[in-house]
Amino acid sequence: MAEVMEDRGDQWSLLPPELLHLIYRKLPDTGDFLRFRAVCKAWRDGAPVSDQPPQLPWILEHRGTGLQARQQLRFYSHSSGRMYSVRAGGRSWLLASGACQGHAVATVDLSRTVMYNPFTGEGRALPPAPYKPWHDGVFHVVDDGEAGCLVVNTSAKTRRFAYCRPGVDAGWNVFDGREDMRHSAYHGGRFFVNTAAGETLAIEAATCAVEAVVPPPPGENFATARGDFLVGSRGKLLRAVQHPRDGNQAASAADYYVNMYQLDVRGGGKAAWSKVETIGDAVLFFDDHGHGFSLEPNDAAGLRRDCVYFVHEKRTWVEFCEYRFLCRYSMKDGRVDKTVQLADTFGNTWVVPSL
Repeated sequence: MAEVMEDRGDQWSLLPPELLHLIYRKLPDTGDFLRFRAVCKAWRDGAPVSDQPPQLPWILEHRGTGLQARQQLRFYSHSSGRMYSVRAGGRSWLLASGACQGHAVATVDLSRTVMYNPFTGEGRALPPAPYKPWHDGVFHVVDDGEAGCLVVNTSAKTRRFAYCRPGVDAGWNVFDGREDMRHSAYHGGRFFVNTAAGETLAIEAATCAVEAVVPPPPGENFATARGDFLVGSRGKLLRAVQHPRDGNQAASAADYYVNMYQLDVRGGGKAAWSKVETIGDAVLFFDDHGHGFSLEPNDAAGLRRDCVYFVHEKRTWVEFCEYRFLCRYSMKDGRVDKTVQLADTFGNTWVVPSL
């Protein structure tokens, strides 16, 4: 029997690399990807960490049973239906809200701010937050190319923001020159920030200087907009403006539609927003804080191309409870589908698992 098992093991290890690629790219969960790589050396070499399969991001728990007793962070993977927990190093952790690329940001014992990789357990201390993260600060982590990552902390009250590069900057670079800023995104070494008037500021990250002011999309009505989001996707900067279909407060997720724009640089260095009807193979995610990110489609994980994912939340006073759904808006036909119902303790803050 041992010889038969050994022979079969040799056969599995001899699968061609192109077949291995087809298999592991369909795995819907990072945990399954790690188990795949642990089978043998041939599978580990054929499935590099740099080529993880796309998947739904993890939803992060936003409240626990007791503040001082909370010594771990909990995450839920929709792709596998599994719960993941990360044990903290302090007596209590508070998760800082905001979409996070590969990392979560938390405050330990209400004093230390830490950037944490929830899958590997790797943590890195950050400088003291410029805004109280448990009171009015919203964090998000963005990819900064070869430079690594960038942590952005936005004041939920004043909309001013600060940023730092972990391990590089000793403190936070604070941009507080205006008080009409709304949602922001980091793209190509610049911050792009939407204002209350619908304009978009292009801010050079190295100097905090406003390089350009892009006019609002022509004909867009921001008075009825529920959300005004910015996100970098496949080398382009996109802007999604979400509206209720009847112009009033939407009663259900199906009552929303999205106007999508792309930033185009024209002659003379001038930039303008141009409306687009498709985002191609991209899959966009947004949260209520105005942060977003772009993923690749994957049928196994339920990610569909040319779609925008958002969370719809509604309080039902009859039953004295809330319900949340992760919803998917199709750019192709304008249809909204409820993909996953969320537990009451899980909000719309998520992290894309990273190895």
